Amino acid sequence: MNRIAIAALVAAILPAAAIDSIAAQPAPAPAAAPAATLYQLTTPLTDAAGQRFTLADLAGQPLLLTMFYGDCHTACPIVIETLKRTVAALGPDGKSLRVLLVSLDPKRDSPKSLAMLSRSHGLDPAQYRLAVANDETSTRTLASALNIRYRALDNGDISHTTRIVLLNAAGAVQADSTQLQPDPDPALLRHIADLLKTQKDKTDQEIARLR
Repeated sequence: MNRIAIAALVAAILPAAAIDSIAAQPAPAPAAAPAATLYQLTTPLTDAAGQRFTLADLAGQPLLLTMFYGDCHTACPIVIETLKRTVAALGPDGKSLRVLLVSLDPKRDSPKSLAMLSRSHGLDPAQYRLAVANDETSTRTLASALNIRYRALDNGDISHTTRIVLLNAAGAVQADSTQLQPDPDPALLRHIADLLKTQKDKTDQEIARLR
């Protein structure tokens, strides 16, 4: 997607996004007990390759986590572009950052459709993982934990808020961004860079200790 097209899309969606943020109701999910780490959640997920996993399986490295849905043609493409530009802005260090996007639409999104979406956006499956939960209840549980609100509209669209969350290796939230524009959020970018450096230093120290 070129910059002119993205700019036009941003201009078109920002007023609607503001309305959606107000209109979207808090997800009536089974309330999970507040957790120091999101990796305590046992929500089952299936990725675009058909592999089943939970968030706990991603422990050990920093992670960017957000939610979207495949048929979204407004906010979600902007969020995906933001993620791509954020990773690119980190330079070589960005290659160690993993990115997980979980669907808000388990009824229509499937591993096959997510794989097609990933290819259409030029996402490297080694770094970007698109996934879907088993059902609506599991989806709402995760959305509630991420403080993402959404509701289905009569026309089939999903009104939702946007939030990108940065987790450390243990799954604790380190920073987040609700910014809706393609360019990286400077504050989030700084937090990611700091976390990646801390993680690298820790790994180097562990390697040195084992020598």
